[in-house]
This record gives sequence, C-alpha cells and structure tokens, in this order.
Amino acid sequence: MKIFYFTGTGNCLQIARGIGAEGELVSIPRFLREQGEDTAGRIHVSADAIGLVFPTFWLAVPTLIIEFFERTHLDTNYLFVITTRGNTSLTLKSELLSIVRKNGQRLSYFNKVNMPDNYIPLFDMVKSTASYNHEAISKSIERMASDIRSRKKNVVLPAGLAFLRPLARRYTVAGMKDFSSRFYVNESCTSCGTCALVCSAQSIAIANGAPSFSKTCNYCLACAHNCTANAIHMKPEKSSERYLNPTISTADIIAANSVSSQ
Repeated sequence: MKIFYFTGTGNCLQIARGIGAEGELVSIPRFLREQGEDTAGRIHVSADAIGLVFPTFWLAVPTLIIEFFERTHLDTNYLFVITTRGNTSLTLKSELLSIVRKNGQRLSYFNKVNMPDNYIPLFDMVKSTASYNHEAISKSIERMASDIRSRKKNVVLPAGLAFLRPLARRYTVAGMKDFSSRFYVNESCTSCGTCALVCSAQSIAIANGAPSFSKTCNYCLACAHNCTANAIHMKPEKSSERYLNPTISTADIIAANSVSSQ
C-alpha cells in the first residue's frame, strides 16, 4: 500500500500514519518535485492499494492535488481518499470524483475527518483546537484504517450537488489570490530558517536575515504555524496563536517537505 499525503501542520500526516502503518508514506509536494517538471508522460505508480490524504482548502480540492492526479497514472484496484476539514464542504466529494474520472481513475473509498483548521485568517487556533477531542479523532482514524484493510468500497455515483462545484471553485481561487503577499514578518524573527525547511512549495528564502516569500505557494501555512518565534503573520488573522498536531513535530514536517531530507 502507498499513501500520498499533503501536510502543513501535521493533521494529514497523523492520518497517513494511522492508516498506513504497514505501507509506504509519500509526501505529495516532495514527490512531485522529485519527478521534475519535464517528465515525459504520466508518472506511473503501482500498488495493491493507493491512498491520498489531504486537507480541504476553502470549499474545494487543493490545486496541488489536482496537479497530482493530472501528472500520475495510478495502477491499483483500490484507490481511496481521506480529507481533513474544519468547515463542511458540500461539493468536495463531487469535485473529487470529477477530477478522478477526468484523469482515468476510479475511486473506491472516500471519507473525511473533522480536525482543527489551520487557516488563521478565519479561525482562532485556541477556540478551534478546544472544540476537538483528539481521542475521538484517533478512533475515527482507526475505523477508517479498518475499512481500508478490509478494502471496503463506499463510493456510489453520481455525487450530489455537482451544480455548486463552479461556485465553490471560484470561492477557492479567490481565497488563493496573491496569497503569499499576505505574509509579513515581525521583529521577533531569529532567522532560524525553519520556515524555509517546512515550506511544502520550497519557495521561502532567508534574505537579509528574514524570510522572503516568492509567489509560488501551496497555501499550507506550515511557515506560520511552525515558526519557532511566532514571527510570521498574515493580513488578516484572527489571533497570533498557532497550531501543530499534537502527535506530530516540526521535525516531521521538515522531513515531509524539505529537500534537505532526501
């Protein structure tokens, strides 16, 4: 079994570990970087079961995940997807099924886990994390792991509310517009470079003693949440509080996203 995951603060990595304890875990952004931009044809991935674990962005499938499906051919009899969410998205399943079908795949199993949302312009991290029971989250992951081990299938076509997909996508695109320009760094920055190491897009450089953000961004917010000095902020944000999944360390995020870990 291969499980591909996309994580900024550890939620999806927790799920990937919980489901794929005996499988191979692969960071999606690092995998795509390693393949390069000039790969001739699709990247062939083969396994008895292949899974993706990723967050809901705004109300839709992250752009990085769309790219993954467009660039890969997944040779498997059992394809599953687990998404994390802070807000309910009524159209995500419909959009996901459309993306999978468009790229010649067939989805066998889909599920979702409600977990703290790291989107600081919308959520206060103290209030957000207080409303979640991590024991309950762990039990949800265990149930999904059991489903996947038994190769349960639960995807029935077609998914409802497809007519709302364009609206959800427009909302997501609007949320991502000029995203990296919304970061700023205050005087508490120590130039430690952690932000550059956790960046899933590898688009942060330390210049003149402070992070410099390029326009390339995967919108994962790993930089802000893993900053050791709480120096990276956004315009706007609900509070200066930050979040990291309690089962995951910053070193784990670096290992997932940094080229230095290869």
